[in-house]
Amino acid sequence: MAALNMDDQRDFVTRQYANLVAAGLDAEAAQARLGDVLGKAALAHLNEGDDGSGEALSDGKAATRLMEMAKVLGGSAADTHAALLHSHAEARLFALDWWRPIRTFLLYILFLLGLAVWIAVIYTWWVLPAFSRLDRTLAMHGGAASWIMADGMMRVYAPLIAMMILLVLLTTRWFRMRSRMAGLAPLDGSTGLVRLHGRSGTAYQVLRCLEYAAALRAGGVASAAVLDPALRLAQWPAGRPFRLKGSRLDQCLEQAERLGTFDAELDWQRRLYWSHAQSDLEVSRDRLILFSRVLFYVLIGVLVTILYIPIFSLASTFGVH
Repeated sequence: MAALNMDDQRDFVTRQYANLVAAGLDAEAAQARLGDVLGKAALAHLNEGDDGSGEALSDGKAATRLMEMAKVLGGSAADTHAALLHSHAEARLFALDWWRPIRTFLLYILFLLGLAVWIAVIYTWWVLPAFSRLDRTLAMHGGAASWIMADGMMRVYAPLIAMMILLVLLTTRWFRMRSRMAGLAPLDGSTGLVRLHGRSGTAYQVLRCLEYAAALRAGGVASAAVLDPALRLAQWPAGRPFRLKGSRLDQCLEQAERLGTFDAELDWQRRLYWSHAQSDLEVSRDRLILFSRVLFYVLIGVLVTILYIPIFSLASTFGVH
């Protein structure tokens, strides 16, 4: 999986393309200018779509459909694409900030797992056989050491295996979320699974709708015509009011359109829901980190308890309390 860098060449090229289009150049002239200054090879970054890794700059299918909608509605596909690139740049920066605590947590858990494996290997190779020999010397049949060594020592390695599986599942889930947020794609590949993320998933879906609407508006589409295509493209559930909890988002945009202040209101709502989505996604992340941390500590506690059982058993045999 490709790394998500702070500002790689792909980001720079697409950002300059968006700036040139926003400055008044059409798509062909902007690409020609980029080719003259940055070289023809740089233009390949503009054509990168979703390559299946989930790490493309944007959701290629959504970007293509959005530009097609802009043309149908009488707007400019180039201006729409440029506005969408700016949205993806902001999403990419947020994904980097969102990922940093997760990276620290995963490295910490990886260190704990490595330490636990090292202790378990030493215990099973040197310590446990000594307890087993002592049980035989004392004629203790079915002692704690024999119980632990049964079934290929799975009682020792089961917590470690559970920790490895949990670490892989968490890493995969967070990698995919980071990649999808960086491209303003649905968090789980389908908006039908938005309930897995609760309020954070809903706020993020509202944000995607607003970003698509803003891109269409930047492309010159009439304000009254931008919201419905954006909702369809973001797969907002049909018949569901466009709002988050008690907010009046749909009513605010409708009233602003009648007042002639739609652009200012849309920009305000975009900034508001960027704040909502970021806050909710960070809270969701922190809760999952806390739950995972507790679960890992419980598994380590189980492992340590198993390692101490022979000592407790031997002490009880000799009447040590």
